[in-house]
Amino acid sequence: MQLKPKRWPSRLAVSVLLGLAVGCARPQGATTRGPEGDPASRIARIESGLLPAVQVVGEELRYTLEERMREHQVPAVSVAVFEGYELVWARAYGLADVDTGARASETTLFQAGSISKSVNALAVLTAAAEGTLALDEPINTQLRGWQLPENELTRATPVTLRQLLSHTAGTTVHGFPGYAAGEEVPSVQQVLDGEPPANTEAVRVDLAPGTSFRYSGGGTTITQLVLSERSGRPYPEVLDSLVLAPLGMAHSSYEQPLPASRRVHAAAGHDYDGHVIAGKRHLYPEMAAAGLWTTPSDLARFFAELALAREGRSSRISQAIALAMTTKVMDIGDGGDATGLGVFLTTRNGARLFGHGGDDEGFQANAVVSLDGGYGLVVMANSNNGFRIFSELERAVFAEYGWPGADPQVVRFAMAPEDRVRLVGRYLDGRLPFVVAEVDGKLVRRAVFGVAGELVPIAADAVIARDSGETLRPDASGGLQSTSGGQPARTFPRLADTVRHPLLELEADRLADAVAVWREQVRLDPQGAAEDERIANLLAYRMLGSDPARAIALLQLIAIVFPESSNAHDSLGEAYMITGDTQRAIEAYEQALATLDADPRIDADGKAASRARAEAALKQLRGLGSSGRGR
Repeated sequence: MQLKPKRWPSRLAVSVLLGLAVGCARPQGATTRGPEGDPASRIARIESGLLPAVQVVGEELRYTLEERMREHQVPAVSVAVFEGYELVWARAYGLADVDTGARASETTLFQAGSISKSVNALAVLTAAAEGTLALDEPINTQLRGWQLPENELTRATPVTLRQLLSHTAGTTVHGFPGYAAGEEVPSVQQVLDGEPPANTEAVRVDLAPGTSFRYSGGGTTITQLVLSERSGRPYPEVLDSLVLAPLGMAHSSYEQPLPASRRVHAAAGHDYDGHVIAGKRHLYPEMAAAGLWTTPSDLARFFAELALAREGRSSRISQAIALAMTTKVMDIGDGGDATGLGVFLTTRNGARLFGHGGDDEGFQANAVVSLDGGYGLVVMANSNNGFRIFSELERAVFAEYGWPGADPQVVRFAMAPEDRVRLVGRYLDGRLPFVVAEVDGKLVRRAVFGVAGELVPIAADAVIARDSGETLRPDASGGLQSTSGGQPARTFPRLADTVRHPLLELEADRLADAVAVWREQVRLDPQGAAEDERIANLLAYRMLGSDPARAIALLQLIAIVFPESSNAHDSLGEAYMITGDTQRAIEAYEQALATLDADPRIDADGKAASRARAEAALKQLRGLGSSGRGR
């Protein structure tokens, strides 16, 4: 099936309220003294010293956390930093809920998203060490009720817990959108079989187990079921007894929904525009994959203890378990990144790191941990825009503490005019166009519908993107070669001046031309047309928060060019719903249902999930009234 982006019912207005909360209120939180320096001064420098990907010698460019939160409409950010395997400080900034004006504090609970998988993995390995589970035996021999359907792939190589924890089991379903307030919530078995009211397809094996990496929250959900079945207890109780209580994670819980005693401390999720999502937070019956409620301090304790256990110095986690979790199972691509068990392994300017990111509706989080030095940080936000801030904040922390992996500075090179002109032009990144131009004496790169970012010359034939750290060089064919952070080189072919691209036509407000150009491309390359539709759909979703009018224009274009695509109409309906255009949302969802049965892009399981999602949206929209606009 064609998968929709994970965005229910949005991804962040609050301008005045957020400005007051961040600009005038003191940050909430606790501070403990680290091994060196004055913690308060260090925190102040970090708060005012967020760093872009590239720092140029003699051209200091820093941002304040306050201005970045306001710019990206992130209501609250909560941070915990640890060093020497111990929590050094934790602080929270902004509002836990923009509707009520409640401020975030160090003990405010956030949804951890996929960082839930890391904590779940420790529970699975602990249960295996106790003899309750076996990492390398077939999963179906350990499940007592539901069974992962067999096929020729699983009969040849049975799926194991080790594969499920490392995303190498060949299972489907990348992630989960959760369930908004008022929606019926499925059982775990219904999720795994893709049966209504589940809003995702069935979890099945369609790649040979153990042969390749493919991220699968669906596979993680199978581990949730086996933990609960083998213990005879609800999953939240199992995780509390195996991990949360032993590690002192007193503010953490997998309960879905949260009980009232914890809910009063929970942040509300916010969409791309800074609005509170419907019902304040989604429910995730897929608890192991996405259901953990926690604080950065609790997660910092978890990751610091795991790092300490790698050294054989923890009384709570065995060294064998810690090493198993943080040892490479399989490479991810050719850039040196790898998957462990419940965590990912990477390098940052030569430093070896592990951790995980998280993304639930209205919440985002990230954990970055040293494999060797006992340092790291956890950042959480009640916003679909959190990742726009995380990397800049992480760079500031690395730089302030002088941790291995901190980013070096570059020296600006005096590039000759003829070399600058050589770079100017239109290029393709995959199937999406971008433009390199010279503006006010500086080279800039701008993706379609995007914001221009400076390209800093660092050699006669090389520039570095200030916003990403990516290095670009012209190649013999007239395109650009890109390298970044040890990743394999990529090539961006030049788009000839005579070639028209539908998205560039739409960006120039030439809708009729965009339709004509795209239809001609579909005629010439029907197979590539499906990929173009998918990529354009994802681009539109990313734009919904920052430029909803353009995002809807793009989704309208997709629906015109691909009128038989149920997903195109479904996406347009969701966009109208997000922006409050109830009548048009109803019409688009009705068209999605009308085209669903005949749509060859979506398989039978996917059609059931798509139908359930569209019918639920229509029920909600009709309850609002066909004349309603706004939120």
